[in-house]
Amino acid sequence: MIPDLDPRFLLARADLAEQALEGLVPAARYRETQAYRCLLGFAPILDASGEKIGEILFGEAFDVLETVDGRCWGRARRDGTVGYIDLDLLGPLTDLPTRRVASTESTLPFNALVSEADPVEPEHLADFRTFDPDLATSAERLLGAPYRWRGRARAGVDCGGLVQQALLGCGWPAPRPSDMQARLGRPVRSARRGDLIVWVGHHVAIAVNDTDVIHACPDAGQVRLDSFEDVDSRWQSRGASAPDIRRL
Repeated sequence: MIPDLDPRFLLARADLAEQALEGLVPAARYRETQAYRCLLGFAPILDASGEKIGEILFGEAFDVLETVDGRCWGRARRDGTVGYIDLDLLGPLTDLPTRRVASTESTLPFNALVSEADPVEPEHLADFRTFDPDLATSAERLLGAPYRWRGRARAGVDCGGLVQQALLGCGWPAPRPSDMQARLGRPVRSARRGDLIVWVGHHVAIAVNDTDVIHACPDAGQVRLDSFEDVDSRWQSRGASAPDIRRL
């Protein structure tokens, strides 16, 4: 989900921007992007300094605007992350995906995208009309996964990545930033199973009932269940405001 002209998602620099932004964003040159797909289970997206800012899963599209010395600059099509990926982690996007990985038992990550030509166990796949019933059900698939900054897979996931994966598992638009997650659905006063709970700028969790949440806990180093009261107290003590509770 790419909000119009949100600078975090614009594939644009002063010297170069994608052709679709001509007339909207100033740049010295404009160029069409080329579509690639991720060839690994997951791969890091880096900023200009080499710091990890996101992750792309197998089969997800990456629209490349520039390639210099084997490093591609572009945007992940599924969630809008703009950054750099090594060219050898990508391949041409020749076949559109027809199914997604719907379990955490596959050799590929949950919600990876596959085409008919990809050799993936059929029992772990679902079509694009079959999704989990609520965010908690999707998130519970990743219980026990280690905490990894900017991760999106069972091999490692952070709080925003867990929510993003849960949203994708339910077939909903899946932004990564917590301020965007806090605008999904509608606000409610008290939580029930499947509600999204966001301490904007600090943390995000999903209600499993009216007293407990599932979240990727950096203190515990894993995805786990905790009481809403404990998690709320912990993050408000660190400067967070009261959380937004959103019902999708």
